[in-house]
Amino acid sequence: MPAPDPLAPLARRDDDPVFEEAWQAQALGMADTLVQAGAFSAADWATALGEAVRAEEDTTTGYYRAVLRALETLLDGAGTIPAPELETRRDAWARAYESTPHGQPVELKAL
Repeated sequence: MPAPDPLAPLARRDDDPVFEEAWQAQALGMADTLVQAGAFSAADWATALGEAVRAEEDTTTGYYRAVLRALETLLDGAGTIPAPELETRRDAWARAYESTPHGQPVELKAL
């Protein structure tokens, strides 16, 4: 008997996954964790996400770009991770990802 699918609760009625990629679930999970930790309120998250969604195209990709933009906006606004540091980390991740051979784990060096 195969092991149960751990993502089954996240499947839509048509059995397709709710998330196209794992990072999408992780981004929303980070937002929820930060709300629960008091980094920002649920109302602040809703407002930031709504503003970011309005600035994006009405696609799944646009929605998750908005999720990232809202997280970055709130983290910068709270002084948790200032925008210049977010940009530095994003650039370091892009360099690591682009220089990693296909199929190999991406290794992000400490900043």
